[in-house]
Amino acid sequence: MTERLYYADAYQTRFCAKVVERLMHDGKLAVILDQTCFYPTGGGQPHDLGRIAGVPVVNVVVREADKAIIHVLADAVIVDEATCELDWARRFDFMQHHTGQHILTQAFVQTCGAQTVGFHLSADTVTIDLDQVTLSAAQIDSAEELANQIVYSARPVKTRILDPDAADGVRMRRLPDTLVTGGLRVVEVADFDVTACGGTHVQSTGEIGIIKVVKTEKRGDKLRVEFKCGGRALHDYRVKSDVLSRIANALNTHFSEADAVMAKLQEDYRSAARALKAALSQLVEYEAASLIAETASENGRRLIIRVYEQRDPAELKLLAQRLSAVDGVIALLGSAGDKALLIFARSADRTEDINSLLKRALRQLGDARGGGQPNMAQGGGVPADEVAIRRAIEDAAAQLG
Repeated sequence: MTERLYYADAYQTRFCAKVVERLMHDGKLAVILDQTCFYPTGGGQPHDLGRIAGVPVVNVVVREADKAIIHVLADAVIVDEATCELDWARRFDFMQHHTGQHILTQAFVQTCGAQTVGFHLSADTVTIDLDQVTLSAAQIDSAEELANQIVYSARPVKTRILDPDAADGVRMRRLPDTLVTGGLRVVEVADFDVTACGGTHVQSTGEIGIIKVVKTEKRGDKLRVEFKCGGRALHDYRVKSDVLSRIANALNTHFSEADAVMAKLQEDYRSAARALKAALSQLVEYEAASLIAETASENGRRLIIRVYEQRDPAELKLLAQRLSAVDGVIALLGSAGDKALLIFARSADRTEDINSLLKRALRQLGDARGGGQPNMAQGGGVPADEVAIRRAIEDAAAQLG
């Protein structure tokens, strides 16, 4: 079994090791070393990255048969003794977040009795799942406040090995099947939390910097809490601060008043949209009346054909509805453009099958699709100019006799 150097010193980033086995893992070259600082994926913590003899390490996993650590490589390592180096930025980020998770988990226990039942750590997001789904914003703030008090107090974080039968008071979800450390490894935040854990951790809570809850989301009967620590929290603050500053500048206001100004702008927009909709409806009423007035009735039927250039679909549909509300009207309307649109409608006193007429017209346009009811139908979605639209509509209209 590979000697795990990261248990003795999580801060060691360079080491020398002997290659004891070369193998393939999932179709990729890999090696097993006699000792390693590379942490394998496990316990909710992702694997380390780095280099072995200059070759990038792309994955690190445990071989279940003998608990040896497999280092998956981007290329072959040809030497038998290699100098190895970790990606320290990635390792330290995971250390900050893993220790931060222990602290935040215990903070939720102490402030509101919520237990952590799930933990996910990746290079992009870190979350815990709580067994209480109805926590208020004030309760979440309270847990976050306690967690950061523990961070600011720079408490020592120590690891020790216990007899599993003497682990009373140690928080753990389940006992590992195999104890690679010769006993139960626990991580202790001084006078605050003791948790069974095989991950890498900082030596002092002060190294975490800050623990910031950034999102909560209900997941069935659980509450998912996303948080960020250290450098991730700083980056998150910078991004959000920059966005807020740009919004405030665009609104010509202080950032503390941006939400109130935005709320007023939204209400102004809704009012303007309502007024515009009413005005548009009125204009369409006038247009429909004008079209009806200028179209002669032949044997009790007014056939209105119009083709427009890129007319708004909702507006075109409204016009068809207004026209077909008048007895004796058949309206065959089209809009040319990248996504051409046909809308056919008839008044309730007519018996023509408008849907059949539309399908005939659509066939003239190629791959256009659509349909509807005998009294109203629409379709299109393909590029077509005014000439093509008019030709298709007139071909359909010829079926009316």
